[in-house]
Amino acid sequence: MADPMDQAGTDMKLKLEFLALAEELHSYILSLLPWQDILRCTSVCRALRQIYVLSSELQYIVELGGQRLLPVPITDLGNHTPVSQSLQLLRDKAHAWLRFDLHASSFQTFFIQEHFHEVRTYIADGHFCLWYESEDSGNWAKIIPILPSPSQQPVERHWFSGSLCPVPNAYIVDVYMDPAQNLIAIAYAVSRNMLQEGRFYVDLRALDEDGIHPQAAGQTLLLSVLTAQDSHDSFTVTENLKLKGLGRYLALQCSPMFDDPTNTSRVIWWLQLWDWQHSTTSNCHLSDAMSHFEFSIDFCFVANNRLLMLSDNFKLYSIEDMSRKPQLLACYLLPFPVEHKMCFLPIDDIAHGSQLHMRAQQTMWTSDPEHRLLCYATIRPGSVFVISTSIFFDIDWEHVGEKAVTIPWQNWGPRNSRVFPGSWKVYVSGNRVLQIFPTGIGSRYRLHMMDFSPLAVERRQGLGRVVREPSEIEIHDSGKTLTTSLPYVEVVSDRVFDPMESIEMWVDGDRIYVAKIKDPADHDPDDLRMDRLEVIEMSTCRDRSIGIPEPVFDQATPIESS
Repeated sequence: MADPMDQAGTDMKLKLEFLALAEELHSYILSLLPWQDILRCTSVCRALRQIYVLSSELQYIVELGGQRLLPVPITDLGNHTPVSQSLQLLRDKAHAWLRFDLHASSFQTFFIQEHFHEVRTYIADGHFCLWYESEDSGNWAKIIPILPSPSQQPVERHWFSGSLCPVPNAYIVDVYMDPAQNLIAIAYAVSRNMLQEGRFYVDLRALDEDGIHPQAAGQTLLLSVLTAQDSHDSFTVTENLKLKGLGRYLALQCSPMFDDPTNTSRVIWWLQLWDWQHSTTSNCHLSDAMSHFEFSIDFCFVANNRLLMLSDNFKLYSIEDMSRKPQLLACYLLPFPVEHKMCFLPIDDIAHGSQLHMRAQQTMWTSDPEHRLLCYATIRPGSVFVISTSIFFDIDWEHVGEKAVTIPWQNWGPRNSRVFPGSWKVYVSGNRVLQIFPTGIGSRYRLHMMDFSPLAVERRQGLGRVVREPSEIEIHDSGKTLTTSLPYVEVVSDRVFDPMESIEMWVDGDRIYVAKIKDPADHDPDDLRMDRLEVIEMSTCRDRSIGIPEPVFDQATPIESS
């Protein structure tokens, strides 16, 4: 066993040799460390602490890591921003969110009159996307530029009934738009019979012009997964049919309902994946059976090569090899049975992977896919799971093989999540979550912002409420309690919303988007039209009097003199 005195002498010698190096080398060596180790080193040595204080580069690394962000290389040589300016901008943005003063934040209003009833809407890359499905009045889609980046070509188009699909009288089941890749994908069935049989196709087109997308392998993607027509006579296609994308991946998922002769129902869901830029066909697909349709399913991309299926449990798949079925990596068990599930991921950079077309100042960073949040909402029991995606990357690879790793809830859930009683709605961006809660006065509500990034918890300047202690919620159906402990800071907005004033909301790294309704006519009170879109800019604030401090260091370890 080594003599502790000898070890201490060796450590001191190495420390003196390190400090004897040129100051530029000190900063360079520290910059190679993870951000947590930079803080540890500079909290136990006064000389290293001084190097850190004088280095915008080191502080920028810590700020990015503490906010769970990754630097993005800027390819535009004419768009050079000094590191010190990037650091201040990053801190200002974090502080604006912690203040969460919706009255002091600047905002813009965009007037967009559309029938909102049954119109699917979302925000993507500074564009407002709308898709309307109706057998009676026809399908239509629209994309409207709201705040696209200066380097991005804005797209504004309206596809009227009959112009979305090249096949006449086709039954369109979903539309996906990705302005970052100039892509619109249309999932459809050629006829009602094929709709009932589950025979679908996906058409790939450019957003800004007619015709096939220039990077697509072909105009139409074809299914290879076995669907209803292979083993069943009839079924009803449910509303649980979704088309989603991430970069070069597109996925179509369907949960049809089958009527068995025994008068019992079962759900056989399937999901087809494509690498749409390289092939119109694919052997990469999944399918499985569930006991009842009420146990609905959802899916999401958690990184450029991983897919998460959410059903009775969480199943994580690798989709890196598109020549075969997705490889099951791990199965994460839930603490209790849930019904009617829905998954929420950030709407900003997760939607288009590495192809980031953001505003000029945003091109310097993006949220870390291994350290962002996933929100998982259930109706029965009513609850919202806020989960750190880091759990989906911290896998024991030695045990991944023919049989996937099964992880009980107690081994992954309590420390990596926070569960809240069911709120009205939930929105997520990076490591921030917005939830809507009633005020107790009529049906009005307030926004609660929760920031789960490490630096927000450590450096909130007296803003909001830090929650580090575990919290419990009661599961009414079972009488059991569920304990979770992921730390966060909560700030409640002083602005009150009327439900008839706001009908939908979205959030990204810089803004909150609020869709508002104009007052319906007296003769038609059910005619609810989206009158305008209010965009609240959280990255700018009128009150600039409060400075942004440096990160708080752990003072449990004293700073040594050197």
